[in-house]
Amino acid sequence: MRSSLFALAVALAVAAPAAAQPQDSRIFANINFGFQAQGQDFTQAAELPLYDETGNWEAAHSIDGGPFFEIGGGYRILRNVSVGVAYSARTGDSRDVTVNASVPSPIFTDTFRAASATVSGLEHTEQAFHVQALWHVPVTVEFDVTLFAGPTFFRVKDDLIVGVEPVEVGGDFSTVNLQSISTAEQKNTTTGFHLGIDTRYILMRNVGFMRNVGAGAMLRYSRGSVDLEAPAGSGAAPASIDLGGFEIGVGLRFMF
Repeated sequence: MRSSLFALAVALAVAAPAAAQPQDSRIFANINFGFQAQGQDFTQAAELPLYDETGNWEAAHSIDGGPFFEIGGGYRILRNVSVGVAYSARTGDSRDVTVNASVPSPIFTDTFRAASATVSGLEHTEQAFHVQALWHVPVTVEFDVTLFAGPTFFRVKDDLIVGVEPVEVGGDFSTVNLQSISTAEQKNTTTGFHLGIDTRYILMRNVGFMRNVGAGAMLRYSRGSVDLEAPAGSGAAPASIDLGGFEIGVGLRFMF
């Protein structure tokens, strides 16, 4: 898929008519609304010390793809080359997580009881700051295609399970419930990369102080990975989360 993006752009560059020249505009700004397709599953696990023995608990998380908003811009430094930046924010994904625990018995050694409970409303949000090098490929006077790539700086916030509290049920200690499941928001940053292709079609010229106003569509692949540490004392292992993925967006293009 990534190689296909560049193959398409190269084909367009070869086929571009000689009369199609880059626009006079040196400064441009883009606004996009779109969808990030990548979803993922990850698991938290931790020991559960109780009654001088050690049980454990495990929580399976599933994060879906979601919509994003982006604003960016750049400056043309050469005939077909620009530098730019873009900021994108993916809206929060709310999920339910089931915690399964193996709880030691207070009576019998090496005897464990199974218990589970579900916690709702855990949130995941991503923000990304893309630094871009852009290569513009004019196709007609009104339409051009842009290849872009560069580093991406990600910031992620995610709610993780940080504590499980079992409670005995009945008098024979044969059954146990999970009375309380504690969660906490964890944050981290990481550096990854992105590459993609953008299209732009001019709709109006000389609108106020803007030279051109257009519309366009964007396809981008970005990638990063981050470890989120659970709070000290929770006993939970770090959660490794992948960031970015394939994104498709549409929006407005402004040239100054």
